[in-house]
Amino acid sequence: MTAGEPAFWIDWLIRFALPLWSEAGHDAADGSFVERLGLDGGPQLTVPRRVMVQARQIHVYATAARNGWFPAGADLAMRAGDAMIAHYCQADGSRGWAFACGRGGGVVDERRDLYAHAFVLLALASLIRLEGQPRHVALVHRTLSFLDREMADPAGGYVEQWPTAVLPRRQNPHMHLLEALLALHATGRCGDQTDRMAALVDLFDRRFFGHEDDVLSEQYDAHWNAIGGERTLEPGHHFEWIWLLTRYAAATGGSVEPRIRRLLRHGLRGIDRQGRAMEVIGRDGPVTTSCRLWATMEAAKALAPPLGEMRQSSAALEAAWRTFCAPACPGGWIDRVDVQGNTLVEWMPASSLYHICTTVDCLHPTRNPLRLQALAETA
Repeated sequence: MTAGEPAFWIDWLIRFALPLWSEAGHDAADGSFVERLGLDGGPQLTVPRRVMVQARQIHVYATAARNGWFPAGADLAMRAGDAMIAHYCQADGSRGWAFACGRGGGVVDERRDLYAHAFVLLALASLIRLEGQPRHVALVHRTLSFLDREMADPAGGYVEQWPTAVLPRRQNPHMHLLEALLALHATGRCGDQTDRMAALVDLFDRRFFGHEDDVLSEQYDAHWNAIGGERTLEPGHHFEWIWLLTRYAAATGGSVEPRIRRLLRHGLRGIDRQGRAMEVIGRDGPVTTSCRLWATMEAAKALAPPLGEMRQSSAALEAAWRTFCAPACPGGWIDRVDVQGNTLVEWMPASSLYHICTTVDCLHPTRNPLRLQALAETA
C-alpha cells in the first residue's frame, strides 16, 4: 500500500490524524476545536477560534463516523455542534453567526462572514445526516433566511460581510455555499435547494469564469467585475469547482462537461514537477513560490475518475504525503512550502483536515458512486 492509494490515507486518518485532532485538537474545557497545533503537535489554546474551523471539524468527524473510520466521531461532532451553537449563534445578540470566539466561548470578532456561514451550513447538514434532529433543521432555515434577508445582493450572490459590506467580493465563499447547499439538498430534510444552487452556478457562468481565457477570477468589485492587474488564478479553486460542478450535475441531471474541461486547462498548469499544486499562477507561470497542502489534495480529488485518470490522482496524493505530511508529526502536516520544500509556516492549521478528509471520502469508491461507475467501466 502506497501513499497514492486512498486506503493508505484512510489508515493514516484512523491511526493518527483523527485521534490527534480529537485529543490535542479539541479543547474539552469548552467543547470547541482549537484553531491550530504547533508543529510538535501541541495545542495553541489562546489563538481565537473561527466558527469556520468549528464547522469544518464537525463535518470531518461526522463524515469519519458515518464511514466507520472513527466511530467516536459521531459523539464528538454532536458535542462540538452544541458548543458551536452556544458560542457563535446570536451569542452577541445579533442575528447570524459570529466570526470568532476566544477560549471559553466569548465573541472576539462579531462580523458576519459569508465564507463562515457557508461552512456552518455544511456542518449542520452533517449533523442532520448523523441524527436528523429538528433543531438542526430549524437552524438551517434560520441561517438561510439570514443570508437572504441581510446578505443577498441585487447584483447577484451575497455580500462578503454584514452589517458592513466590504470589498473586494470573492468567488470562494460562493463556491463553498454551493458545497453546503449540495449537502443540505442530499439530506432530504432541508427542502429543495436546486434554485439556490442554480443561481450560484449561473453566477459562476456569468461572472466568475472568464469565457475568453478560461480563468477563474478571485476578486471583484461591487458589480462583479473582476479586479486586479494581470489575470492570476489559484489552481486549487479550479479543482474545487470541478468537484462541485460534478456533484451539481449528479444532483440535478444537468451537463457540466464543457465547464470542467475548461477549468482543467489552467488547473493542470498549476501542478509542478513534484506533483504539488502551486498557490497562485499567471499566464507565464507561477506568481508565488509556494505550494499548499489543501490545493494538492483538491487536485487529487478532481483528477480522479471519472474526470481524469487514477494515475494523475495518485501522483497528487503521493506528492501531498511526501511534501506535507511525512515530514510532520504523526497525524499532522505542513500547510505551505516553497519550491524547495522548505516550511513557510510554524503551525498546523486545523482547517486542512477538511480538505484531506473530503478528498479521501470522495476517492473511496463506496463513497463515490460516480467513481465506482467509472472504475466498473474501465475494468
